[in-house]
Amino acid sequence: MFEVDWKTPHLWRKTADLRQTAPALQGDLKTDVLVVGGGFTGMAAALGARDSGVDVIVLEGNEIGSAASGRNNGLVISHHSKASPSEFEAAYGKTVGTRYNRMVADAAGVAFGLMQRFNIDAHQVQEGWIQPAHTEATLARTRQFYEEWKAFGANVSSLDRDEATARIGSPYLGGWMVHNSGHINPFAMTIGLAAALEREGATIHENSRATRIEKVEGGWRVFTASGSVTAPEVVLATNALTGDIWPGLKKTLVPLKVFQAATNPLPEDMRAKILIGNPAVSDMRNDIRYFHYDRDNRLVSGGTHTFWFGEADRGRTKVSRMLGKAFPAFGGEPEMVEYWHGTFAVVPDRRPRLYRLAPGLVFGGVYSGRGVALSMSLGQEIGRWAAGRRTDEQMSLPVTNMKPVPFHPIAVQVANRMHAWNRFQDKGS
Repeated sequence: MFEVDWKTPHLWRKTADLRQTAPALQGDLKTDVLVVGGGFTGMAAALGARDSGVDVIVLEGNEIGSAASGRNNGLVISHHSKASPSEFEAAYGKTVGTRYNRMVADAAGVAFGLMQRFNIDAHQVQEGWIQPAHTEATLARTRQFYEEWKAFGANVSSLDRDEATARIGSPYLGGWMVHNSGHINPFAMTIGLAAALEREGATIHENSRATRIEKVEGGWRVFTASGSVTAPEVVLATNALTGDIWPGLKKTLVPLKVFQAATNPLPEDMRAKILIGNPAVSDMRNDIRYFHYDRDNRLVSGGTHTFWFGEADRGRTKVSRMLGKAFPAFGGEPEMVEYWHGTFAVVPDRRPRLYRLAPGLVFGGVYSGRGVALSMSLGQEIGRWAAGRRTDEQMSLPVTNMKPVPFHPIAVQVANRMHAWNRFQDKGS
């Protein structure tokens, strides 16, 4: 169910300037910090470690950008997944909660800052992110988010009914906006980060899937089909594609499969009515509506299926109907010409994870749908942590042992089959 045909070009890949694939690992190497996984978290961790002055090797099982980091919708958001700042303080305590809230508040700015630092062309647009409300209950929740982030010092604003509806081009009751946020081509960002890492002196090996970890004197030895890397510090950044590399790790997260779809480029008269100012948008429905323009003015959105037979045709139809309903300017259901899918990871409490699996072996990630920005901030912190520049007590998240998801096989099926119920809950709103 969770396999991805990563070799077939999708919209983000087709509109990005490709880089030369790094060679597969051959033979036995040693390094200071080994990162397993070449997504946003892994590459940011490699950058954090490299900036700390240590040697770094990254192992990617397929090619850079082939998994969720390169296939998601591309929203770059400085906000939690579902929770407010006060709720994170309640969960983590004042000291760690405030530190984590600061990292989240700055996350989109950090991501766009990396693009500027390394001259990465990720088709980036930093014109803010809007979260509109479609019911009185969600409107009250957006007011809470706005008020708490404003008190925290974030650059946010509140939108009334008229402003939200006019800015989005779709009827909403109001909402709020985070101004340091925006959207990107996420695949272009992944390969841009990879190229930047190589220029900074890190070594990347693609098509080098880690198959086994062995404890050795002074650290760990990680094996692939054609070689191994030995390092005193290993970061597992495998996220949704965590397999059996470490006992029990895959049972701490739930892989969730989603799809994306895009229209043809919209003409100027349509863009004058839909997403004015080119913001990123995602609302508060259970079956969430989210959209932004790509570089060529295609409207990009997506969703998920309860069952995945005939997925492409059904996905295009679903998004076309949703866009036609959401945006009166279309005057009907627009044609969806692009379709692709990917898999990301969630956990029931929607809080990212930092695990110390054993001395010198850590895991970090799981962003429950908010990983584009946060992974680049948390990833760099993980890299500095692995390089010995941060202690457990200085991290922006609690460092814990593994937390298995209760009834994991059932949880996976429920998470990937509940979308009909979500749509039923949203009916009429």
